[in-house]
Amino acid sequence: MDMENVKQIFRDAGTAISRAVQFTEEKLGKAEKTEQDPNFEQLVTFCDNTKQNTETILKNMEFILNSNPGIRVENLFFLDKKKSGLSSSEYLGIAMTEAGNDFGPDTAYGSALIKVGNIQQTLGLNQREFIKSANDCFVNPMNKYLETDMKTVVKERSLLEKRRLDLDACKTRVRKTRMLATTKVKQDDSGPTMEELIDKAEHDLKVAQEEYNRQAEITKLLMEGVPSAHPQHLQHLLDFVDTQAAFYLKCHESLMSLQSDLSGFPSDQDNIATLSPDTPALGRIQQAKVITSQEPRDAHDLRLSAGENTKIYKM
Repeated sequence: MDMENVKQIFRDAGTAISRAVQFTEEKLGKAEKTEQDPNFEQLVTFCDNTKQNTETILKNMEFILNSNPGIRVENLFFLDKKKSGLSSSEYLGIAMTEAGNDFGPDTAYGSALIKVGNIQQTLGLNQREFIKSANDCFVNPMNKYLETDMKTVVKERSLLEKRRLDLDACKTRVRKTRMLATTKVKQDDSGPTMEELIDKAEHDLKVAQEEYNRQAEITKLLMEGVPSAHPQHLQHLLDFVDTQAAFYLKCHESLMSLQSDLSGFPSDQDNIATLSPDTPALGRIQQAKVITSQEPRDAHDLRLSAGENTKIYKM
């Protein structure tokens, strides 16, 4: 490492220490801080709100889109390469169709399992298509905005804060040097004169002020561009709603078709008879629904309440 690099390292270290001292003294109320104008502060607030809200929306969006535990586990352990990347609905559909075939496609339960399983796989496929579309139209472009435009704004604002600390440190140095000059302290003849120290401090202050003004202008221009990005964000949001609506419409149509296919299958309600206290129980009936309440007339009678289901047997 040459001597120039060594000197640069020491200069950078000195600058970092100066900024740290200035920042600490500001927090303790021992140093003044250069404040921005209200319009600049409004831009800062707007940029912060845009960044924070966009990050929060994306975090929750990605949680919804990537909430499939099956996919996460398979990506970690690769348990079954043939089924890798399937959604939870597709796993359920595969399990149902396999069970239906085991029970027999010619049986009512087996046939119903196969029908439901096929639709579950269709729903899972729709879900994967929706996730891809949602990522393409909303998540990816919004992440790209945060990683490019917003990242640049944050970087320039950070640089502006450093320039501000340098500027205020120079102001403090000038003030202390002038105060020292008024005390008429005896100077070392081998060192710079007090006038030279004041001139150097004021020159450093001038340079720091110019660098701060230039950085403030750059930062302001970048922050003024943040509101212009909102219309594009709105379009991404509308695209997401469109793809979400299409996803739920496909799911609705699939489930309505499934309900229609299953409407002819027998259910427990087909085995429920309607029973009145005055109706004799003829034949064996597994379950009956009481339509009229009845109080017991003696110790051998039953109490019956309208609407309840009760089992009855052949007398």
